[in-house]
Amino acid sequence: MSHRCKITRASSSSTGDRLSSLPDSVLQHALGFLEAQEAVRTCVLARRWRHVWRLIPRLRITDVDAFRGVEKLNEFVDRLLLPRDRGSALDECELDLRGFLRLEDAHVDRWIRSVLKCHTRLLQVHLYANLPATQDPLIVKLDNRPLFSQHLWRLELNGVLLEDTLLDFSSCSVLNDLKITNFVVDTDHILSQSLEKLSIMGCELCWGLHPILISAPSLISLQLDDYIGVTPVLESMPLLETATVNLGHQNEQYCDFCDKGGIGDCDCGMHYMYPDNDYTSDVSVHLVGLSSAKCLELIASSKMVTFRRDLRYCPAFTNLKSLLLSNWCLVADFQTLLYFLHYTPVLEKLTLQVCKKPKSDMELEDLELQQQIPGKN
Repeated sequence: MSHRCKITRASSSSTGDRLSSLPDSVLQHALGFLEAQEAVRTCVLARRWRHVWRLIPRLRITDVDAFRGVEKLNEFVDRLLLPRDRGSALDECELDLRGFLRLEDAHVDRWIRSVLKCHTRLLQVHLYANLPATQDPLIVKLDNRPLFSQHLWRLELNGVLLEDTLLDFSSCSVLNDLKITNFVVDTDHILSQSLEKLSIMGCELCWGLHPILISAPSLISLQLDDYIGVTPVLESMPLLETATVNLGHQNEQYCDFCDKGGIGDCDCGMHYMYPDNDYTSDVSVHLVGLSSAKCLELIASSKMVTFRRDLRYCPAFTNLKSLLLSNWCLVADFQTLLYFLHYTPVLEKLTLQVCKKPKSDMELEDLELQQQIPGKN
């Protein structure tokens, strides 16, 4: 062997030794930026690397092409999560399995609960569905049990069926940020005392055609849009600052019987039920929850029974400084617009989103009124 070749090998060996001499925590932090499959493969580099991957603080399973089928996926994730030391924190976990057409409910549910036992602070779960659209519903059904975590701070769920107690987050005491998209909700409530940010997008709210109660008294930011089903009941949110809400856009039933005061004999779901099971129509079911907001974007149908009723019983928006209303408030009459102008004493900015329909397409124009409202600061 030539002298030059010996020098080259010695230099490479020295470089490898320096990498292997790094503390486990540094190596594990670096491996956390890799896909989980790639991180596991580092175990063959040398004896020093054999178990480093087992305690990485960030877990990413997003490359579905790396698996030949659901069976291989199940085997890999089970071996990755189940033997993990629960005393070792898993700061973040992302499961993006949208490339699979068939996923097993029990496996997905077990993975989520195993991850939470590892003190995960951020959990993202993005799923497609079980079967093609021509067969069973495209959804993964999680077990109907509450999630328990004293560490979970942010949760994102996409493409799952959520039932009953699963949406009671009372046992997730520090949950701050919840985002749920493309899911089916079959429950009568969404509860959290700690939640500050809530986003519900592209969902089906289908609990027996009755409204779902959203109780989140610490909420600061709310986004509710692109859903089908009955519009949720919004309990008081005294800390709310910003809200983007689309009420009754698609499938809410309109019931003249309830709107004229009839209750009890009607099962349309458009009346509010107090905790003592007494029905009443003399209560705000949507706007009272939004009345503390400082910035509000509101889209609603002027034909909504509950919304028209809300305008009669809702308190003033005493904190509201910025308001966007869609063109529904200008259809037929200006009563809704006049209501907001009258009950928003500190309003500074009003945006009316006016829709006009030319021959070829639909256009939206925003008309902004600032510092032009009599009596407004």
